[in-house]
Amino acid sequence: MSESRSSLYPESGLLRSNLTVAAGTALSRLTGLARIIIFGVIVGQTALADAFDAANNAPNAIYELFIGGVLSASLVPLFTRYSSDHDGDHRADHSANQIADHGATEAIFSVTLVALVVCTGLAILAAPQIFHLFSLYPSAGIDVAQFRSAGTMLTRIFLVQIFFYGLSALCSALLNSRRKFFAAAWSPVLANCVAIAFLLLLPLTTTSSPPSLLDVLDNQTFKLLLGLGSTLGIATMAIVMYLSVRTTDLKLRFRPNFSHPAVGQLLRLSLWTLGYVVANQIALVVIKNLASPGSGNVDAYAKAMVLLQLPHGLLAVSIATTFMPELARRSAARDEIGFAQQMTSGLRLTAMLVFPSGIGLLILSRPIIGLVLQHGNFDVAASINTGRALSGMALGLIGFSIYLFTLRGFYARNDARTPFFINLFENALNIIFAFALVGRYGVLGLGLAFSLAYIVAALVALVVLHVKVEVLSVPSVLRSLSPIVAATVVMGAAVYLCAKFVGTDYGLGALARVGSGLAVGGTVYWLALIVFKVDELRDLKSRLRRKN
Repeated sequence: MSESRSSLYPESGLLRSNLTVAAGTALSRLTGLARIIIFGVIVGQTALADAFDAANNAPNAIYELFIGGVLSASLVPLFTRYSSDHDGDHRADHSANQIADHGATEAIFSVTLVALVVCTGLAILAAPQIFHLFSLYPSAGIDVAQFRSAGTMLTRIFLVQIFFYGLSALCSALLNSRRKFFAAAWSPVLANCVAIAFLLLLPLTTTSSPPSLLDVLDNQTFKLLLGLGSTLGIATMAIVMYLSVRTTDLKLRFRPNFSHPAVGQLLRLSLWTLGYVVANQIALVVIKNLASPGSGNVDAYAKAMVLLQLPHGLLAVSIATTFMPELARRSAARDEIGFAQQMTSGLRLTAMLVFPSGIGLLILSRPIIGLVLQHGNFDVAASINTGRALSGMALGLIGFSIYLFTLRGFYARNDARTPFFINLFENALNIIFAFALVGRYGVLGLGLAFSLAYIVAALVALVVLHVKVEVLSVPSVLRSLSPIVAATVVMGAAVYLCAKFVGTDYGLGALARVGSGLAVGGTVYWLALIVFKVDELRDLKSRLRRKN
């Protein structure tokens, strides 16, 4: 990696795309956080909260199992390859190639819609069995029959989301492959707003505080509001995405051609991805059951994951989303050096943003939960429990973000087989660590298992990618991260001292502790990046100046 520093980074167009995705993702994550806060205020950390989480997780699990992983891993590289394969064609051949590419896109779109309808229908029929899978070992302190009956009712409503999740993923892949990132980044805001509106109506339908499983079983209005809010939100997001596709040059018609070569290519790329997703869902089922459904621990783990995903989605996902088409284009052109440069650039940018976030979450986990969630029916015990889960997960943010970005490198090369085996290893680690730690540490142990598994798996993924792309030097990448690590250590010390002497873990004291920690930590980290001469910071500043 001896090239000039400027050659290692995306052009200003990619920076603008990053900012577009980051802004949309920020608002969608913030509105998602608002939804979680309102849910906690109204429902608390109860058996109903655990039932809601398991039921709402069901469409995500089934969708990812049969459709989602296939689309997210395979479609962007596939659509990108269609658009770039003929870039050098002569003018006489260009029109014919465009027609062929459009036919392939149309076939994939139509066949996927058919698969989504079938998958959604079968899942709804199997709702009792699906929810039972997420409640194999419920807490001894609840009425198990009541818990499963209420959960199954909600699951039937939530499973309709499978179709709309799939439509959103399909439209997102089409738009991203054409470097159009706005709709995919911003449409989730609408989904959250719809869900929030329905949640705010819940207290009007029941006199219970907090509401219980009986409200789902005996109160039809309460059940529909609780279930339809999330479902209609996802449907709104999907419709917006579809309308965005219609504004492009892609005038897609419904022509399901199951024998089209593009459909066969998608299926071949997706076989290993299916195994990847199966491993994820097995691990998820194990973790959810180890959390003792009905005890509130499932809700604690889920809310901690949402807070962890906030910096990941805002910082790491925006980078990964905009780098993916560029990586796929370098791979399609067999430009190994360019591919390695893009990967290295993305890894360093990701590290510069998520390293301090992970350390900050670790130090400030308890006051963050106290500030954000400890309101209404979400009491002190629930806040402490969720804070323990978040502190266990915090360092995992670093491994999680680096891991997922590295896997994008394999998918950009149309290699879904290698990520399957790496992911199988990661999930096995997560399960082993979870069994080893949950008995002694409870939900904290489940968080620690998550962190340990992803940190180890991220290192393994980098080494394996180096084997595939020899010019991507892992030792060189790790050495280049040392100034960022040093800056993060300095920042962590400053945040720890600030949290030790300022504020408390709840109320206005939590606001003072978190606010001062962020202000001091951000300032110290910025100065440390300058002192340690981190090149990514200088490059980012210069590109922002050029943009302005």
